[in-house]
Amino acid sequence: MSVSRPFRVHSGEELPYLYPMKASPLVKDLIRSCWLLAAIVAVIAFMFVYIFQSVNTFPILYSLFVGLRIFLQGLVNIFILITLQKLVPAAPAKRKRLIRYAAGYLVVFIFILCTTPLEQYLSFPAGSGRSIKESLPSILYQGIMNNTLVIIVQNLVILRHEKTTTDLENSRLKAANLESANLLLRQQIHPHFLFNALSALKGLYKSDVHAGEAYLSHLVNFLRASLTESQARVSSLSDEIRLCNDYLEMQKIRFENALVCTIDLPEQVITKGFVPSFSIQSLMENAIKHNEVTESSPLRIRVFYEHGRIITENNLQTRSYIDAPSGRGLMNLMERYKLLSTEEVIILQDKEKFSVSIKVLSDEVNHH
Repeated sequence: MSVSRPFRVHSGEELPYLYPMKASPLVKDLIRSCWLLAAIVAVIAFMFVYIFQSVNTFPILYSLFVGLRIFLQGLVNIFILITLQKLVPAAPAKRKRLIRYAAGYLVVFIFILCTTPLEQYLSFPAGSGRSIKESLPSILYQGIMNNTLVIIVQNLVILRHEKTTTDLENSRLKAANLESANLLLRQQIHPHFLFNALSALKGLYKSDVHAGEAYLSHLVNFLRASLTESQARVSSLSDEIRLCNDYLEMQKIRFENALVCTIDLPEQVITKGFVPSFSIQSLMENAIKHNEVTESSPLRIRVFYEHGRIITENNLQTRSYIDAPSGRGLMNLMERYKLLSTEEVIILQDKEKFSVSIKVLSDEVNHH
């Protein structure tokens, strides 16, 4: 089984998916957050100047200017983030974070200092604004507040992306583990079947060489057909029934009239339904393995459909001795159903009958 190589989950500022810019979902989200933050700040600024009448000239233009300025400050922080990742990708996350914050505050302070004359023009009548020197404390305060707000919002976006990446990685690991478990269970099927088949073949060659050769021929055909299904989690019912028919031809050579098996399934179910690969065949094999099969007491196996489930039922004539480990086939099938769906394998037994009921799966399970 080949498992896709999982991408690494990075903490702090170790974000290799930041670039190239056009291909980065994180950068796009950061830019969208800048637009959203700018719009919110612009609306708040307009409400503030409208209520307090603190702007005497262009209140709408002033509000748009404030929003645009914080948007550009957000872009500056994104640029610093990408640049640090490109220049010093191996640097410790704490060091890159300190550089990012320091560079961000410095650039924002210079940016606000350069745009203060325009802010004053939009705020006050000509000649009534304060000088740049007098405005330095206000500029410093604005730079700290604006950049802190931008950093908080962008860190929340980065945190959300890291959580999404972590969740996706956990999902991929879980899927890989489930696939590994499913593969392990599938790999147990053929050795279990081959053990029984070769044991039967050995007995046939001792009693009837021609029957042994016919059995071997059917065994080769069966294995050839099963190779196409060996890697599949589920098989279509049509393929599963075809496999069962090949298996039954082998058993007829071995038991002749001592084994009677009927498969009665609706055509619509056969064409559209799915079951775990080798499930019905293994249930037939399980019935033959655990019961006496003689001409005086034939083993009757019936496979039929009822209420969305396929039931494999046989008359109970338990063997006193079984020359192989018991219960492994049913446990295997139950574990595979747990991996594929929430449906349970229902096992019923009374004094006369033993039955196993399995749910017919949909095509969605096949593609999942």
